[in-house]
Amino acid sequence: MRESTSPTGGPEPATPLLPATYRFQHMVRLVRADVRSFLECELDVSRLNRIHGWLWLCGLPSTPRPLHYQKLKKREIVIAEQADLHLVWSPSRIFIKPLPRYLLSPKFWKTDICPHDDLYRTALGFLLSYATLIEREADFKIAKESGLIPEEVSWTAWLEWVEEIVTMSAYAESLLSSPSTSSSSFLPHVPVNERFYYGELRIGRLNWIYRLVLGKPRGYLSGCTTYGAFMRQNINSLLTLFAYTTIVLSAMQVGLTTPSLTNNYTFGMAAYIFSIFAILAPLLTIFTLSSILVVLFVANLLRTLRIRGKRRRMGAGV
Repeated sequence: MRESTSPTGGPEPATPLLPATYRFQHMVRLVRADVRSFLECELDVSRLNRIHGWLWLCGLPSTPRPLHYQKLKKREIVIAEQADLHLVWSPSRIFIKPLPRYLLSPKFWKTDICPHDDLYRTALGFLLSYATLIEREADFKIAKESGLIPEEVSWTAWLEWVEEIVTMSAYAESLLSSPSTSSSSFLPHVPVNERFYYGELRIGRLNWIYRLVLGKPRGYLSGCTTYGAFMRQNINSLLTLFAYTTIVLSAMQVGLTTPSLTNNYTFGMAAYIFSIFAILAPLLTIFTLSSILVVLFVANLLRTLRIRGKRRRMGAGV
């Protein structure tokens, strides 16, 4: 990254750039002990890269829409510090990772990010996502109110900084493309992590991809925090199926009493088959849900025992 100024009003912000600790595999570590390890954890989007070939089902290959558009869609902005949850949305909310102070520091970029290609590509993609999230002053105010950007950043400084970031990314692209190629910092061949080829990603579809393609029963981000909540969420679908089946069976029963359908072989066979389906479907659904619940319980139990064993080997009294 070329030498530039920070949008916080000076060469370096007065507030510390990095937190004191971070969590890695259920353990707390000091950031200063290994800054690169912290950044790799902080900017980790490997879960999305793992299913990159399926992301076209979850979102458009374009830039994310501004914050005022998210409000227009009645989505609550929810802070998520995990980079792989950045711009993941459901109908009522969207997860956005706040812009860290260290990404506003030219010196930090030069010493800790630029020397590492993977970190550079991810950090640059993350910054460009913010350049599109905060386009207008209304977006800037929403970002301030939601705690997405540092308080000391001004609107004027933000405009100058975004222009410099976009110019810098176009410069980086020109190093990889021919002189005749028109540079645009928002084209897929800009040197950014492939996750940022896409903007907003739908959580429901990410969950199904993880369940069906990778065989992960919990999905990408489980909305259920207890086994009871899991059963209640799925029983609602079962009740809907039961209600629909009841209505169809009632209609078929009435149809069989009419002269035109009483001796209709095709309709009689359809009613017979659907009756069998109405008996078996709820039982199969309950069995499937119970099986998934058992699998989740065993997986969580094994995970807990594995973490417990690891902590005991480290000398923790657990």
